[in-house]
Amino acid sequence: MARHRHLSRRQRIVRRNRIILACTSTILLIAIIVIISIAVRERNSKSTNNKETENSVTNTQTNESTDNVTNTDRENISSTEASSEETTAAYKVTSKGFKIEEIDGITYVDGVLIANKTYSLPGTFVPTDPDQPVTEERSIKCLDKTLMSAWNTMHKDASAKGLNLYISSGYRSYNYQVTVYNTYVRTDGVAKADTYSSRPGHSEHQTGLCFDLNTIEDSFQYTDEGKWVNDNCYKYGFCIRFPKGKDQYTGYQYESWHLRYVGVDLATKLYNNGDWLSLEEFFGITSEYPN
Repeated sequence: MARHRHLSRRQRIVRRNRIILACTSTILLIAIIVIISIAVRERNSKSTNNKETENSVTNTQTNESTDNVTNTDRENISSTEASSEETTAAYKVTSKGFKIEEIDGITYVDGVLIANKTYSLPGTFVPTDPDQPVTEERSIKCLDKTLMSAWNTMHKDASAKGLNLYISSGYRSYNYQVTVYNTYVRTDGVAKADTYSSRPGHSEHQTGLCFDLNTIEDSFQYTDEGKWVNDNCYKYGFCIRFPKGKDQYTGYQYESWHLRYVGVDLATKLYNNGDWLSLEEFFGITSEYPN
């Protein structure tokens, strides 16, 4: 049978202090572990947040970079397209921005057929919508159908005012113009003839869209008929094709008797409140022979 050992008072105090120290150490160790755990957790949390922030910034920068690249590419593409359009436009528009088209060798500016020193007609060209079939080399009957309708109205109104207007020269074929031009050249020489007569293929008379009235003399402008035509022909869709003082644009001297049908809207713009504009200066085109 074991005997109980009795501890002295000193021994009991030592034992108690050891127990207290052990408990205190344990508690302190637990506290340290908790503190370290919390610190580690906070550090991981901050690290995660920083990474997310960095990723967010990186993504944002990447997106911005991508957007910048995209925008740059778009700007480059737009610039390239604009450059291409400008290059193309240089061959398709006039100096004033009107579209130039060439169809079957015939030039149209903003839909208006042009025949002058710069733009010629094929030798085989005849009026495309004549009032009467083209059967002659020279005729006052086979002009454009719309022109003839406008002319009939203008002629009627002029007659009502006691004015005597008539067409003295209308359609002329390419071959007929050869004869006309060469005759003037033999008389006055090329330089002089070019100021009042068109070379074959460059004459508006071949289009069937113009005519000469009454007499091809400068005196026509001073007659009652000439004055009325100058002030009123635009109301019917006609323009003074070679206005006074516009030789530098048209390449021809003033012809008060030569009317061209262009429609009321354009004719009104060309009338310019009495200060006639030529087709050349209105559209921004030239009228110069290549040689």
